[in-house]
Amino acid sequence: MMANHSPTSSDHESELVRTKQTWGERFAVACRGMKIAVRDEVSLRVHLSMATVALLASAALGISRLEWCLIILCIVVAISAELFNTAIERLAKAITREENPDIRDALDTAAGAILVIAIGAIVLAAILLGWNAWNLL
Repeated sequence: MMANHSPTSSDHESELVRTKQTWGERFAVACRGMKIAVRDEVSLRVHLSMATVALLASAALGISRLEWCLIILCIVVAISAELFNTAIERLAKAITREENPDIRDALDTAAGAILVIAIGAIVLAAILLGWNAWNLL
């Protein structure tokens, strides 16, 4: 049986503090989240490494503005998805450490989203960078 949780004054105060943050404070919180994810998540570090390779290859091949936009969009989507996946994993661990089929399915679905995005980014990068590399031959 779940406990009935009614908002207390401390819950309300905590919510007010969060909504009254300045943009600078919100930016600092977001940076803290990025730092935690980079520190703790190997997958995110792999995505960042691959992004660096893609950016260096793009610069070396002299790709067009549109191609830059597509490469950067892929990088932003992949890293954002990895951050969302990390947040979901952390929330799942905070809820329970016991085996739960619904939580397992949610985590697997989030991982599937990362896989789809990663494959799409690899295909797009291969097409764009491969085409530009071929043209240099």
